[in-house]
Amino acid sequence: MSNRCGGNYPQELLDRKQWVNWRLIPDKDGGKDKKMPYNPITGKGAQSNNPATWTDYATAADALERYGFTGLGFMFSKEDNLVGVDVDHCYDPETKTFNETAKAIIARQPTYMEFSPSGTGIHLFFKGAMPGTGNKNTKTGVEMYEHTRYFTMTGKGLDGATDTIAEDNGTLKWIHETYIRAPKKQQQRKSKKSASVQLSDDDLLELAGGADNGEAFSKLWDGDWQDAYSSQSEADMALCCRLAFWSGKDKAQMDRLFRQSGLFREKWDAKHHASGATYGEETLDKACELTEDTYAPGNDAPVFEYKGMYFRSKGDNIYPITNFVFVPVEMIIAEEETQLTADLVTVRGETYRLTFMTTDFANQQKFKNALNKRTIALSYNGSDGDLELLKTYISELEWKTKLGVKAMGIYEHGSEMAFVSVEGAVDENGAAVEDIIQLDKYRSICSDILDAKLLTASQLQRLGEQLMSYNEPAKVVSILAWICGCFIKEHLRKKNVKYPHLMLIGEAGSGKSNTLERVIMPVFSKSKIVAAGQTTAFTLMKDAASSNTIPMALDEFKPSKIDSYRLAPLLNHFRNSYDGQEGIRGRADQTTVSYELLAPLVVAGEESPDEAAIRERSIELLFSKKDLKPVEYRAAFQRLCASADLLGGLGHSLLGIALKTKPAECYSWYEEALGGFNKELPSRVVNNLACMVAGLRLMEKLCSSLGLTWNEMFPYAIAPCTKYIEYAAKEYLLDGGTSNKSVVEQTLEVMSRMGLDPESEYAICDGDAVLALRLNPVYDKYTKYRKDYAVAGETLTYAQFKLQLSHSDYFLESNVQKRIGSENRRVWTLNYGLLKARCDVSGFELTEVEPL
Repeated sequence: MSNRCGGNYPQELLDRKQWVNWRLIPDKDGGKDKKMPYNPITGKGAQSNNPATWTDYATAADALERYGFTGLGFMFSKEDNLVGVDVDHCYDPETKTFNETAKAIIARQPTYMEFSPSGTGIHLFFKGAMPGTGNKNTKTGVEMYEHTRYFTMTGKGLDGATDTIAEDNGTLKWIHETYIRAPKKQQQRKSKKSASVQLSDDDLLELAGGADNGEAFSKLWDGDWQDAYSSQSEADMALCCRLAFWSGKDKAQMDRLFRQSGLFREKWDAKHHASGATYGEETLDKACELTEDTYAPGNDAPVFEYKGMYFRSKGDNIYPITNFVFVPVEMIIAEEETQLTADLVTVRGETYRLTFMTTDFANQQKFKNALNKRTIALSYNGSDGDLELLKTYISELEWKTKLGVKAMGIYEHGSEMAFVSVEGAVDENGAAVEDIIQLDKYRSICSDILDAKLLTASQLQRLGEQLMSYNEPAKVVSILAWICGCFIKEHLRKKNVKYPHLMLIGEAGSGKSNTLERVIMPVFSKSKIVAAGQTTAFTLMKDAASSNTIPMALDEFKPSKIDSYRLAPLLNHFRNSYDGQEGIRGRADQTTVSYELLAPLVVAGEESPDEAAIRERSIELLFSKKDLKPVEYRAAFQRLCASADLLGGLGHSLLGIALKTKPAECYSWYEEALGGFNKELPSRVVNNLACMVAGLRLMEKLCSSLGLTWNEMFPYAIAPCTKYIEYAAKEYLLDGGTSNKSVVEQTLEVMSRMGLDPESEYAICDGDAVLALRLNPVYDKYTKYRKDYAVAGETLTYAQFKLQLSHSDYFLESNVQKRIGSENRRVWTLNYGLLKARCDVSGFELTEVEPL
């Protein structure tokens, strides 16, 4: 089908939402330019394992010009049953001819084929599946992929290409066996002479006997020459030529071995020349003269394995560069980097299992550091250039490949959901998912949730009553809803829903830290809780990027007592992690690294953040010592503390249900809940409450899976639970109202407590309906008051305060004449009736001023 970008693509590709754009990015180190995929909708990077960053063909074609991309790309997915074959550098545009590899592949089976953007390579599409492991062979220039890769598309079809994609008739297996995983054949390997690699006598005889002409060598060695040679002297020369090849023309070794062969006779030591040279010496000299090439283990390869080491072949020189070889375990391929795990076996037979990132091969110093993390037994003796060649050699070994992710947690994997950690991945039935894993480098938040035993119906029923009875209903319901919601946070994020933090605020000894440590974290089989005052911007970003399900827990949050250089990153993190923004950190080499802030966040402390916008990003619960007085609360809490195993089982059970739940179902719970709250509440608060209700619905689904109803589990039905969640938001977050106090309102409340003079600084007039305020001098006094008395909170500049006040509901007029005391003065007037209804400004009504 003809398309707007000037090419022709099969309708089967055009109908799929697997299109991206790409841009050619220069390599900062001067290497080969990179073809980076981009999301046509957002203009940001596309991910080969995230279909949400792909789109339909029309959108990608439109974005090509709008964002100035280099071209179009097609992503391969496990769901599309498509396999792509890429043949590099196979076509000469000047002569218009293909090389032999391309000719053979093209002729094998007609299908849709097109030129690559360079014009020197081709892409072929087949319907089928990869026939084996291994995706590429750099020697043949042939690659094959079926998922987590993309092709840069041109629509420039080859002559003879079909306009449909052919069903594989065995072609893929043939291509793979012939050009990607071609069988290795032991043969004589020739190279220029070198004495750098010396075979032992036994090794030489073993190799010579196993080579292509090994049978002929063995006959000569045994002295069986009569059928092939007219004289024994000819046979002597033939054997010596073979010994010259395998020994590197080492005459001493040749002589020693010949004397062990069946051809040896007394004539060997008989003088045969006027110079006194023996027959044997003359034969050896002549054999070395006739033998042009000698054996080198690596053939013409620049790096090769021999006798448990890697050698570098460079011109006439061969030298060892390691004292070990790689035995591949697995290769984990992520978007930005690759992780290799291998057993490194030394020449002494010692085995060390190590994990490498691609950056460990950047230079020899980094590589040596990676080798010597746990032992000094591994050595590398090559240069940076040798390391590049070694890297290529290692990459072509037979690796078991997996898809790598950075964060532990829940992912859409194909058509199913999976929970992924550094130990591996499981599906909704607890079965292992072999081809996806978390990169070990990003392990920070850890959990043993999969080790916890799933709950039975009776265990869940017993636990349910305890979860609702260890504190006031508004608190315990909100905590349970938030815990459950963590397991569908990633489901909701797929629908662009922001998940709230949980803030446990209250006086010392009120039970907030105990609730965090003994109730919340055991559900996630996690014990790590970090003191908020000890965090840095980096540790916050690293932890938050390491999980999308298991929460990040902070305790001892006391803004007024935390140094400003530590508090600022904390508050920024509270904002950014809720909004889904990335954390950015600079590196020493002037580059930056980004972190997706995915982990749910729970914070315990004696104070809440001063900024209203941060508080609105949270479910805030206020704890007090009176919560601990009721005997039934204390008894239920003690029972919960003794039920850590059951709490862990609850977490595992909720995880299992979450894996069986599609994002669309979670989003329907969320949407249904949105309409059930007070319309006057801030939209951000309503979003947070709807997320909580969606969490309760997940719990309801768990009950149903075990044959229980909600009412059999809990003392409060879902409808009252929803009301308790809303009550908690109004009571603890919004101070009993329907909105957080703005900076203007907080400022006016502080002014009312400052003991302002009603005879010179303000007046209440017009029947107590208007507050007249001499704003300029009062605001100067206000800023000094906050500083002198260390009043926490946000302070605006005078200009900003005037601007925000003039656009508030309270503003009436500015710079008008009003009588204050005995004089007329220029003042700002505010709606005092509305102000009293929303804020505590009773201090303005005091008529006798007490000195500060």
